[in-house]
Amino acid sequence: MTEPAASPDALAALAVAALPRFGIAAASPVAVIHARENVIVRVDDPASPAPWVLRIHRPGYRDAAEIRSELAWMRALADAGIATPPVRDGVDGDPVQEIEARGIGRRCVDVLGWVPGRPLADDDPDEAYHLLGRTSARIQRHAAAWRRPAGFRRPRLDVDGLVGPRAVWGDYADLPGLDPAQRALMDRAAAVVRRRLAAFGEAPDRFGLTHGDLMPDNVLIEEGVPTVIDFDDCGTGWYLYDLATLLAMRVADPDADRVRDAWLAGYRTVWPVPAEHAAEIDTLVMARMLLGLGWMHTRRDTEMAQQLTGMAIAMSAIQAEKLLAREGA
Repeated sequence: MTEPAASPDALAALAVAALPRFGIAAASPVAVIHARENVIVRVDDPASPAPWVLRIHRPGYRDAAEIRSELAWMRALADAGIATPPVRDGVDGDPVQEIEARGIGRRCVDVLGWVPGRPLADDDPDEAYHLLGRTSARIQRHAAAWRRPAGFRRPRLDVDGLVGPRAVWGDYADLPGLDPAQRALMDRAAAVVRRRLAAFGEAPDRFGLTHGDLMPDNVLIEEGVPTVIDFDDCGTGWYLYDLATLLAMRVADPDADRVRDAWLAGYRTVWPVPAEHAAEIDTLVMARMLLGLGWMHTRRDTEMAQQLTGMAIAMSAIQAEKLLAREGA
């Protein structure tokens, strides 16, 4: 899944070429503001009171049908009163346009409305995490009742989708930064994850369409209220996996229990979380961390992976030891 390097100028040129496809003046100022998975471009359209966000999708990751499915769900959530970024159609009615650019190749592009706010912070109060848990439950409850449109297609974040050679971000075992002892530790933890999640099962009270990447950068806080953005990794998985993505960055943080409890309290105002489900939170955190190691391998060309691989291995080891101690393994 490695991506050929593209200069900011080339990416900006592709964005400019895409603007008329969405009825936005090509003279609108553009700025590349983020390039981790997809490339995020801010567009200051003089005809709009607020900026637009143009996404240039990573090649080989999500195809046009998957992106249309993501956008269809976001629109359905907005129609149900759950805040998500508004989706702008192309002039031909298709929200996904394919653009060819020299030195970059063919890319899928879409345009979303700008969402004001700042990313969720470690020191945000319990109320922010409580509201985020409530929002997550509303998103998942909506998905459980929503009739998906024809052709809807998103990945499965099941055991195979999270751990092993078919994992959606890559196999943790391929990461060359793991020394033999670390690899053995991850293998033992992966075996526990597989066994426990297989036993937990995929009943509809615990498994369904969910956001799939509830990282702090994907939660924007405005006047104390969270809005969830970036549904690029949404798929069918365990509902508590969204909490696991939030906790995976906090395995060495003494504040992790506070965040977990506030999120669960908010979630339970909308949907129940039986003790049987809550018992698998640590399992899902480990699954997320193993998947993250796979990401570090398949995105090894990125600056982020190069900077964070060592820390990701160390934190994964902490969670693995915790999970194995609980199992008595």
